[in-house]
Amino acid sequence: MSFIELPKTYSAMAITKFGAAQTLQLIEKPLQQPGVGEVLIKVTAAAVNPIDVKTRAGLGWAAQQNADKLPMVAGYDCFGQVVAVGAEVSQLSLNDTVVGMVGFPLTAGCYAQYALADADCLSTVGATASAEMAALPLAGLTAHQGLFEFGQLQAGETVVISAAAGGVGHIAVQLAASKGAKVIAVASVHNHQMLMELGAKQVINYHELSQFESLINIDLWLDLVGGDTAIKQLALAGDIKRLVTVPTLSAQAVCESVAAKGTLGQGMLVKPNLDQLNELVKLVENNELRLNIVKKLNFKQAAQAHLLIEQASISGKIILTMD
Repeated sequence: MSFIELPKTYSAMAITKFGAAQTLQLIEKPLQQPGVGEVLIKVTAAAVNPIDVKTRAGLGWAAQQNADKLPMVAGYDCFGQVVAVGAEVSQLSLNDTVVGMVGFPLTAGCYAQYALADADCLSTVGATASAEMAALPLAGLTAHQGLFEFGQLQAGETVVISAAAGGVGHIAVQLAASKGAKVIAVASVHNHQMLMELGAKQVINYHELSQFESLINIDLWLDLVGGDTAIKQLALAGDIKRLVTVPTLSAQAVCESVAAKGTLGQGMLVKPNLDQLNELVKLVENNELRLNIVKKLNFKQAAQAHLLIEQASISGKIILTMD
């Protein structure tokens, strides 16, 4: 194992108990060297995702599995530099700049100055890459897998993307458009111009439920909202061939709501895929995929980031920086 001189401890923002945003607290942890197949990353930036908020509140499978393992350092997305390399790692070297979805869904660990990661979930990025790249992995992989793996979207098909201005949605719009699909984006009015610029052919104001009645002959509906909101939208639309719903807590109810339409509905859980991540990284580096970063905060302000997401006061991604 190769490593450079490192501190004995590091700071991290951890879920100390399930509940309100203020349960995210700064803690000190002993720094561990990477094991077989792992690397240690000095984190430059981490992204905040809705699943972080849900887990912190004690909801979902990750929370259930970690109930007796708190404190739990939050965060699945990170961007940073490799500072130690474990045994049997050949694809990464010291000082490589990397980005990846780390510890999903159970261990997380990216709201921190250092994070251990499986080497095979990390993509190397160019020297000019910025901290904003931290917004890519979980959201990008969710969009890619939802559209093309679960959704089987093909060129020429029509896809509806709800919450299209959000962290996953704005990436999904671009990926679907680049595939040659007709994209119908669902979002609030103030995001419509941006979504048209990203490739949407039609935009729907989610505040105006009557507009969903115009949606017919839909090949794929990528639901990023879930719950009663999704069920109401889907009920008003016409025929829908395939539905992929991302929010896990309401997946069964949402799928059951369209069964009478003859829609093939399924929930999904994103998984690491290095080939897909490498593809997404190249798209960002070539300016073919745009990331919508709406706010940057210091990682010690993670609770504030969670509050902003809970209040639904922003669209796009929040980045936590370690400086």
